[in-house]
Amino acid sequence: MHDLEVLIDSNRPLIVLETDREVQVMEQLRRISLRSSKAYFQWTITQGLLRLAEGYQAQSVNRDINQLFGQILSTSQPSVYVLVDFHHYINEPVCIRFIKDVMISAPQHTLVFLSPTITLPAELKSRAVQLTMPVPDRQQLHALLTDLANEWQSERGQKLKLSKRKITAELLDSVKGLPLQDAETVLRDAIWNDGVLDQQDLSMALRRKFDELNRGGILALRFEHKSLEDVAGFTQFKQWLTLRRDVFLGKVSLPGQDIPKGVLLLGVQGCGKSMAAKAVASAWNLPLLYLDFAVLYNRFHGQTEENLRTALETAAGMTPCVLWLDEIEKGLSAVSNSDDTSRRMLGTFLNWLSDNTDRVFIVATANDVSALPPELLRKGRFDEVFFVDLPNFDERAQVLSLHLRQREQDVLAFDIDALSEATDGFSGAELEQLVVSAMYQSHAQSTSMDTTMLLELAATTRPLSVLMAEHVQGLRSWAAERATPV
Repeated sequence: MHDLEVLIDSNRPLIVLETDREVQVMEQLRRISLRSSKAYFQWTITQGLLRLAEGYQAQSVNRDINQLFGQILSTSQPSVYVLVDFHHYINEPVCIRFIKDVMISAPQHTLVFLSPTITLPAELKSRAVQLTMPVPDRQQLHALLTDLANEWQSERGQKLKLSKRKITAELLDSVKGLPLQDAETVLRDAIWNDGVLDQQDLSMALRRKFDELNRGGILALRFEHKSLEDVAGFTQFKQWLTLRRDVFLGKVSLPGQDIPKGVLLLGVQGCGKSMAAKAVASAWNLPLLYLDFAVLYNRFHGQTEENLRTALETAAGMTPCVLWLDEIEKGLSAVSNSDDTSRRMLGTFLNWLSDNTDRVFIVATANDVSALPPELLRKGRFDEVFFVDLPNFDERAQVLSLHLRQREQDVLAFDIDALSEATDGFSGAELEQLVVSAMYQSHAQSTSMDTTMLLELAATTRPLSVLMAEHVQGLRSWAAERATPV
């Protein structure tokens, strides 16, 4: 608001203030008007023109755009006109001409456009100044939480309880990036809910923040995902993540301030890439954002890449976080590289990868390397390209044991080695479905699941490695010298 007052005092003709905090901004402008020699006015389509001073009534006749600008142009006293929700009219030729007339014929006035979002036409951009409302820093949020905790104690006669030591810091991180009033609402709800700050409050705060930032509905926020311990194999990938966890979370600072950007998980379908992507968020205790490229596409020129930029900005507002790009080849495909939209999408994403300094960790998954543009695979784009192959003998044993335990089966009652031997070439998803099929069969026959039943089902199954043998072998051949095994 200080910056806005300075711009008004320096007679800037056009000021654009993008915010949905209309009530709070207008209250601040009323206070500014009390110490200003200029007259301050507010205009809305419902009320018309209203002077921000005691004893004045709204001029409903000036609800009409022609009447409004006629009044502005005929007023000699230097004035500030705050036009609320004017983004609905800003691109109309008559409004553009009126605004230019004010700048030429009545330069003593300042026009302030107050809207949640506004895009100025080209002929007005060069004369306008755009402002965004700042968000509170960590110190202000901590002071706010302390005040609310004291208010709770004074009102209820008991101290605020914490479920764990670091819950306060995590809660402040979860509301970081929200306007002060929104942050206060979230923190107040968390405290007055039950007087205990716990994981449930943290999830609620993250959800509220995400809903505030994700206005376009492009991203999805996911909370429930398995831990890395539930992912069989992936030994090198797990070690790689462990080495970088504290650096990404800001607990350790290395010379050069290099922060992990992300990884590309490339491999055979059904071998755990998606599960591993979800488990990264669990291992690092971060929110998981999911981007479906199908949601981005829009028939209007330029809107698709704008949707991508919006999604990446939303992720930046949720930092630190994990952003999962599933089947990235469907959105940034080399096959469709002749398509202008695909090229612009690729350029937008690559520029963001190069310039990004926010703690947004990308986990991209892909099934078809031939569809990926070479620019995406070169060193420096992702920190590492991991190849997820079909599970080996030991990994198949782990996967089978894991799914048997999840379905309340006694693993010791099964010949895991024989099952692992018989399922050579099966993916992790196919091994899971083998156990699921046996569950249905045992239920239908009113018998217990056993090794023989699983072996018989395995013998009648044709895995993807057989049905698409050429594709799988081509993928393995490409990755042999170009990617790191998980």
